[in-house]
Amino acid sequence: MKKLLTLALAATLGMASFANASNEGIEEMSSVKANEKKVSIILREGLGKVRLAIFDSEGKKLHQQFLKVNNDLKVPYDFSYLPAGEYQVMIESNINKANSEILFYTVETKEAPAPLPLKAFGRSIDDNSFKLTVVGLEEPGVNVEIFNRNGNPIFSEEIEEYGSFSKIYRLRNLNVKDISLKVTDRKGSETNLKF
Repeated sequence: MKKLLTLALAATLGMASFANASNEGIEEMSSVKANEKKVSIILREGLGKVRLAIFDSEGKKLHQQFLKVNNDLKVPYDFSYLPAGEYQVMIESNINKANSEILFYTVETKEAPAPLPLKAFGRSIDDNSFKLTVVGLEEPGVNVEIFNRNGNPIFSEEIEEYGSFSKIYRLRNLNVKDISLKVTDRKGSETNLKF
């Protein structure tokens, strides 16, 4: 009798914990995160068959997909082709069942910050030499062109550095005051310098 009572108690506790796990709502089993124009939908195991939909601020459906959530799942979306603004993410769990739930999340996407402009600085060391410092390179590769007083190119070189660099240039038969520089990065940003 004692064994039977213990078995019944264990079965009751097991069923209660199982029922409690299935009582978790869609709010506890899903979340949405936005970072600039990237949106991630996190779905936890136990949601069953799920319908995801994205709506714009006017309520127009932009995207819809169906998923079966067997394990924890992260669904990424790239909103870079859409304008920045407010969007609705709809999650419907247990589709076509009596215990179906629908939840809407509001996410706001933002434009990525503009890249920093190319910055180049020149400092005269003496009459025939100068130091060039370039900062703000997002990609390696800078073209440095030196022009004479008439605007004719006298020297050009490509420097494959990332981030920033400094270089000392020595001129023969030219004064630093008689030249100008044009520094161009891979993206086309340019800076002109005179001494």
